[in-house]
Amino acid sequence: IRSERSLEMKASKEFLSFSLVDQPSRIYPVFINLLNNSIYWLVNAKVSQPEIRLEIRSGNVVVADNGPGVDPVDIPQLFQMFFSRKVSGGRGIGLYLCRMNLLAGGHSIRYETSKDFKVLPGANFVIQFREATIG
Repeated sequence: IRSERSLEMKASKEFLSFSLVDQPSRIYPVFINLLNNSIYWLVNAKVSQPEIRLEIRSGNVVVADNGPGVDPVDIPQLFQMFFSRKVSGGRGIGLYLCRMNLLAGGHSIRYETSKDFKVLPGANFVIQFREATIG
């Protein structure tokens, strides 16, 4: 199905070569939630050329978009249960569950604002995987 606006999703060569050993049921929901969140905000902000990128920076996975990003005042509670700024469809458990799933495997996630990890001008989430292989 093609929509009026096309969304471009790019994965870097480094991201495509990244691998880790963990339970897929723990890792896949993290990526699904981050991508769904990006799509929600890109569509609702009516970004003219919406883009999502999956990249590796300093050995970490970055999931980034060119949407509105997170208001700096909201960053401290971003991963707390029941926190959401979505007008519809948000229950505020997605990012909380992302963090808990990753913690269970010894991994971590954070919202990043520093230029070293910022891939696109919107939301940039950095995942640090324990014992991941790149390349």
